[in-house]
Amino acid sequence: MLTVYHRNNSRAQRILWLLEELAVPYGLKTCQRDVATSLAPSALKKAHPLGKAPMAEDEGRLIVESAAIVGYLCARHDPHLIPPAGSGAHIDHLALMHFA
Repeated sequence: MLTVYHRNNSRAQRILWLLEELAVPYGLKTCQRDVATSLAPSALKKAHPLGKAPMAEDEGRLIVESAAIVGYLCARHDPHLIPPAGSGAHIDHLALMHFA
């Protein structure tokens, strides 16, 4: 099962929204930022040295960066959401994926 590492005040919410829209089952590991420093907790640093969130783990592979996770999920679970490579629609798609 896919696991999402979620940290408050991060782009992790977009991953959860997409998983709900795709009706993909997932597990959730939530971590709170340090109140004083706003840094990642040690639990996230155990999964990834930079303590990044969101992260997704699927079939033993850890994926970081929200746009990469969204692209992976679309390609795996609903490929028609990604326009054909090289098309104008694909260029627009990439721009929107990386807009945030």
